[in-house]
Amino acid sequence: MIEKVIDTIERFDMLHCGDSVVIGLSGGADSITLAHLLLRLKDKYSLKLSAVHINHNIRGESALADQRFVERFCKENGLPLKVLSLDIKGIAKQNSLTLEEAGRQQRYLAFENEGADKIAVAHNLNDNAETMIMRLCRGTGLKGMGGILPVRDNIIRPLIMCSRTEIEEYCKKNSLSFCTDETNLETDYTRNKIRHLILPVLEEINPGAVGSLGKNAYLFRQENDFIEKLAKQAYENCKTDEGLDVGKVCGLDDVIRSRVLRFACEDAVGLKDIALEHIEIIDAMLEKASGKRVDLPKGLSVVKDGGKLVFTQKGEFICHKLSLDKEVFIGQKKYVLSKEIKEGAESFGVYCDETDPEFYLRNRRNGDIYIRGDGRRIKLKKEFIDKKIPVSKRDSLVLLASKECVYWAEGLKNKFKENNYFLNVWEDKK
Repeated sequence: MIEKVIDTIERFDMLHCGDSVVIGLSGGADSITLAHLLLRLKDKYSLKLSAVHINHNIRGESALADQRFVERFCKENGLPLKVLSLDIKGIAKQNSLTLEEAGRQQRYLAFENEGADKIAVAHNLNDNAETMIMRLCRGTGLKGMGGILPVRDNIIRPLIMCSRTEIEEYCKKNSLSFCTDETNLETDYTRNKIRHLILPVLEEINPGAVGSLGKNAYLFRQENDFIEKLAKQAYENCKTDEGLDVGKVCGLDDVIRSRVLRFACEDAVGLKDIALEHIEIIDAMLEKASGKRVDLPKGLSVVKDGGKLVFTQKGEFICHKLSLDKEVFIGQKKYVLSKEIKEGAESFGVYCDETDPEFYLRNRRNGDIYIRGDGRRIKLKKEFIDKKIPVSKRDSLVLLASKECVYWAEGLKNKFKENNYFLNVWEDKK
């Protein structure tokens, strides 16, 4: 099996001469095999090896026994080891995560904290098959069907082309003991159901099913990379200073167009929580009238603005009560409300006939009434439209308002015949 691992390392350019590598060592057959193989390859690649073991404190004495086993293995093999004992249940509850998600996050955080060139984890061919089936059941595209990546950033998976059967045979051949996590034998978790109930049936249909899925994952990744390259070129061609050119996007093939829209979402807010249904909603906007807007997860706002599709992330909610001559900082600007113009500021005069008004700096709200310099009261939305303020920018503008009305907004020039208050604005030089 060592030849297969070397071939995997070389094919995916996993290791370079002199790399420092931290091994995620749970004590199971997969991670013990990984550690044993890397120790054998240490001289070949001039590696500096170490290991990290995480005790999740979920399985009580069993977990402690695994920890002791890993400590013995590392001592016998001269492998530097760091052991961390974490309250994964508490962390999961505090962060509203499943135990599986919390454990995974904490493991990779611990690995990263070691500062090694590479992080070696023991995902294998069976893990890849399970992941592909799980994603297919939940809904995915070519990228998802690419399975577990052999290399992601500095994370490497040298066993990704080895089956679980091969790994167990390697342990037997080399007299390697390993731990068995009893929770992996249960079928409460989705992955375990696939492992113990679905994969065995697929192997009955085709004894090489796991290997075939692994080969398909490789083909899916290649085809996805090719389409992604074409889509990236199309995205760059469709981009304008403010968003996407609607005419150009509409002219794209459906497959490329959906990826172009995903690129735009990714640039605006990232792709976490952005699903196919959201891309379909954005796609439908291409045929809508100008001014159409949708709000999506992660604060993503997409607006059809003339011939452009604009992707923005909503800014933080703003609402600051103002006191005379007291500084308020918003972003890179300083605001001071006063009865006079302040030196060095850009000053905006307003007239308010309310008695002892309470002024606020805030975002716009539905139904806002705007007082123009000539005394007319109109809807703020209409003023934005009349002054051609882009829909995509309106939510992020800072307004000066009392409880009753809006007197000033960024981007609007409003001159009153007389002024009894001044909003003074400076660029923050700090």
